[in-house]
Amino acid sequence: MSPARTAGILLLLAAAATAVSVATRLAGSDEPPAGSPLYLPIILDTGLYAIAGAGRVASGLALLAAAPFLRRGMAQAGWRLRLADLAAGLLAVSGAITAVSGGCMLALVAAIPEQTAFASGVPGWLEPLNSARSLTGKAGFALAGLGLIALAPAQWHSGGILKAGAAAAVIGIAMLFIWVDAATVMHRVSGIAYLLWLIIAGVWLAAGLLRNPQSLSRPNHLHGRPGTIHNRT
Repeated sequence: MSPARTAGILLLLAAAATAVSVATRLAGSDEPPAGSPLYLPIILDTGLYAIAGAGRVASGLALLAAAPFLRRGMAQAGWRLRLADLAAGLLAVSGAITAVSGGCMLALVAAIPEQTAFASGVPGWLEPLNSARSLTGKAGFALAGLGLIALAPAQWHSGGILKAGAAAAVIGIAMLFIWVDAATVMHRVSGIAYLLWLIIAGVWLAAGLLRNPQSLSRPNHLHGRPGTIHNRT
């Protein structure tokens, strides 16, 4: 199997794990009310929250594993190595940090009593751990957004539905607003858009649609079939 196809399959796995993680996190936990003495998630269902954490770990590791295959696939297709390095590097770091965030979630679910974040005797290290979960989650999401921006030219030049590469760049920019707490609605929209991008990019690569940029820009209708010699009179 080619590196590009392998990268596509791994991106689809990352998409599936991301969907499971988000769905179970929303169903299994809630945010603490404003003014609470401890800013820790309220775990409504330990099983669901554990699945959410494991899903985030799996999503990050899948993205991390996809990155070197994406780089090799782009290099083989003739894309500039600097562009391939940038895109793959950003996605790899994003995946690694996202996996760390998922690990923090698993540690939290093992330590926080179900349906409460305010029990007496809660260890003091839980709040720093939760802060690490939040910061690594945001950083992983933002770095993935930068990866989308770096990959947008390749998608644009591939033509067809993949000309949505311009949209990928817009999604990537929107994902950077994860650091703005007031942009809650944008977080949800960009999160859904990122999931759709993972699916589209995964199918794009798995279907072998990654092409050499020079061949894509060459007007094929001006050339005869390969190997044909045209005589001028």
